[in-house]
Amino acid sequence: MQKSTIHKLKEQAIYIDDKNRTDEIDSYYFEGNKCVVVYKNSGKAYSYPQHRIKMLRSAIQSERAGNIFSYLKAIAESVGLKTEEGNNILANSYGSIRFIPETSILYNYLNGKEPEKNYHASPIEIFPFGFNLSQKTGVDHAFSNPLSVIEGPPGTGKTQTILNIIANAVMNNQSVAVVSSNNSATKNVFEKLESNGIYFIAALLGSSQNKKEFIDAQTEIPDLSDFRLEQEQEQSLIQSTPLLFAELAEKLELKNELALLTLEIDKIKTEHQHFTDDVTLATEIRFKKNVSSDQLLSLWVTLEDYEKTGKRFYWWRKLIFPFLYGVRDKIFYSLSYEEMIRIVQSKYYGVKISELELRKQELQNTLQHFSFHDKMKEYTEGSMQLFKNKLYQKYKGEKRSEYTEWDLRFKSEEFIKDYPVIMSTTYSLRRSLAENVVYDYVIVDESSQVDLATGVLALSCAKQAVIVGDLKQLPNVVDSATAENTDQIFKNYDIPESYRYSNHSLLSSIIEVFPEVPKTLLKEHYRCHPKIIDFCNRKFYNDQLIILSEGQTEREPLLVYKTTKGNHARQRENQRQIDVIVQEIIPQQKLEGMNLGIVTPYRNQTIALQRTFQGTDVKADTVDKFQGRENDVIILSTVDNEISEFTDNPNRLNVAISRAKDQLILLVNGNESDNDTNISDLIRYIDYNNFSTINSEVHSIFDYLYKGYEEKRRALLSDQKKKSVFDSENLMYALIKEVLSDDQFSKYGVILHHPLRNLLLDFSKLNTEEEKYARHHATHLDFLIYNKLGKNSVLAIEVDGYEYHKTESRQAERDHMKNEILEKYGIPLVRFSTTGSGEKERLISALTKLKL
Repeated sequence: MQKSTIHKLKEQAIYIDDKNRTDEIDSYYFEGNKCVVVYKNSGKAYSYPQHRIKMLRSAIQSERAGNIFSYLKAIAESVGLKTEEGNNILANSYGSIRFIPETSILYNYLNGKEPEKNYHASPIEIFPFGFNLSQKTGVDHAFSNPLSVIEGPPGTGKTQTILNIIANAVMNNQSVAVVSSNNSATKNVFEKLESNGIYFIAALLGSSQNKKEFIDAQTEIPDLSDFRLEQEQEQSLIQSTPLLFAELAEKLELKNELALLTLEIDKIKTEHQHFTDDVTLATEIRFKKNVSSDQLLSLWVTLEDYEKTGKRFYWWRKLIFPFLYGVRDKIFYSLSYEEMIRIVQSKYYGVKISELELRKQELQNTLQHFSFHDKMKEYTEGSMQLFKNKLYQKYKGEKRSEYTEWDLRFKSEEFIKDYPVIMSTTYSLRRSLAENVVYDYVIVDESSQVDLATGVLALSCAKQAVIVGDLKQLPNVVDSATAENTDQIFKNYDIPESYRYSNHSLLSSIIEVFPEVPKTLLKEHYRCHPKIIDFCNRKFYNDQLIILSEGQTEREPLLVYKTTKGNHARQRENQRQIDVIVQEIIPQQKLEGMNLGIVTPYRNQTIALQRTFQGTDVKADTVDKFQGRENDVIILSTVDNEISEFTDNPNRLNVAISRAKDQLILLVNGNESDNDTNISDLIRYIDYNNFSTINSEVHSIFDYLYKGYEEKRRALLSDQKKKSVFDSENLMYALIKEVLSDDQFSKYGVILHHPLRNLLLDFSKLNTEEEKYARHHATHLDFLIYNKLGKNSVLAIEVDGYEYHKTESRQAERDHMKNEILEKYGIPLVRFSTTGSGEKERLISALTKLKL
């Protein structure tokens, strides 16, 4: 029999009985309908029927794919972190990829080829973790398409959707890898499995540390006897669950309609209130009782058209208007068009609200009669029972092996049968088990924060992929140096813009490479007070969200606090805003003991806030670090004197606002600005919805240094001869004189720029360096308050300008030395920073203590 050409394995892989045996095989050839395989180690040849053999080509066959993969390898070399030994783990992972099967999603990504839809997939009807309509669509897309995108705006249940995909995949005996750019997202999924008693199907792997922790904490399969269903129970659930699912899906449509109606009614009521406040009606006009909002709207439009074109009211119009539009009073036609339109508008609001309220009541009655909450609970519990019964069938009688780290690599197939759900970072997935493992599903969570180089590694392990994220939230951060380096690499390759590392996350790249990829927007929102998330909905999500959350407290959902005008921000830190939080917002809004978070755009402000609230339950961090978290109350400290592009970034603002469940308090500087920003839109939204704007009363004598206070500063200092070349010291001098003019402090006087050496006289308590500093002719106290009766000094005062006295400056070292010297001689000292506040109160307090 003629045998075919002998093939060496270079650009393809060979699977025998669905197991990848490429690394074991030297060559193969065909004899008739048999495939003869020659193994490397033994040199022996074995003959297999062709149905047991599957050949897969490499994904990197086209010039485009080869270019893009080479580019990504070069990126990995540039951006990958190095170990202490100098190993670039990311680059090593790319270097170890010898073969990319054409069945992996990476094949499609490198070749820009849309994966073919699975037309035989059945709609999913088992949702053990509960569902809504868009979550159902997202899960359906995941199982009917090799690649799909689930867009998850804040509070829309993306974790719940991921859990339902996992459950259905495991029930189909498929493997799932859940990955993200950090461990917190995957741990969140694991904790949900744990709380439902099914943690044993999942392994948290990835990094060496995670692997070690997993190996050390292995347990036996728990007793699953409670998971078992009797055959009758199982059959009953199999029959009843789909029926209940269909009923719920129908009622979810009504529930969504009810949510949209509730929001629309609220919007129209607010609009009506503004109309009533702004417009005075000429007279009352009667309409027919059954007049509809559509008739009134049509009349409104008609009258505006008449006014615009200058039409007159002839007798036939007066004759037909009562029939067409329900107008009953003839006096209506004697009014001006402007007055007519206002009357119709006013009537429209009332009728429209009544119609919507009627439909709302109908929906509420239908849902209440259906007992929606109880039915959803029944369905979810039934689905979970079927899922757990499946797990019982899978694991019953099995004794799970105890795996070593060596086993993870060399017994991967056995391991995945035991643990069908693998959790890892995108960075480490390929190193979690054997290099050639390909998962039935890879779910990439928070994919807008996953960079291309690590995201592609995850796609190389995926037969099917679900990309979960939100382009309206914060993307992965690429610093300027990395952007410059990677852009230079990009220029060396002739590849599409959608693969550029510096300005693409995995999510944005996938959407650009595959513009027709099935996308599901999770619409139903459950987290924030409706008024809070409605701003995000209007501003960022094009009114696509369905707000199902309810206001849970009597708190105003949105507030604005404005500091006094001034130049309060220094190097991305704003002490005045911190003072307002401590002295006004927390006590006025009764936030003590509340679940409170403070977010800010900048790291410097975060450090200052964390220092202020150290030892309390208040959580303070940057907006970027808060992504994925939530608090009942959020204070957004914007820091800037004039809102910057960084603070005003729409993604950053969207994340900041949507962290707040019950109340968002926006803290901004009170400086006037004509800039049209996202922050100013938020302030306008708050004002329009009749929420409060509070002007802070926390002030400082140094506010007068601000450019907007030239006249006030001049007036304040006009009555006295300037004592210093610094206005900050002149302002402080004026304040001291004002305080000392009070009868209780009249025995005190003040000296400006008193030399330190004249104060001490005896230097015996000082070391050499301190004595040298104290004796220097330029070393002085800004102010010295003394007792006029005994001429003895009682209080030293220093005015610290931010730039000159900042922590790392040479002056800060001198300040510290001066503090030490005064302490040794028992002379009280008060320092006033030009970025602080409440100087008068602090000075009075310090002087009062002297009298005790």
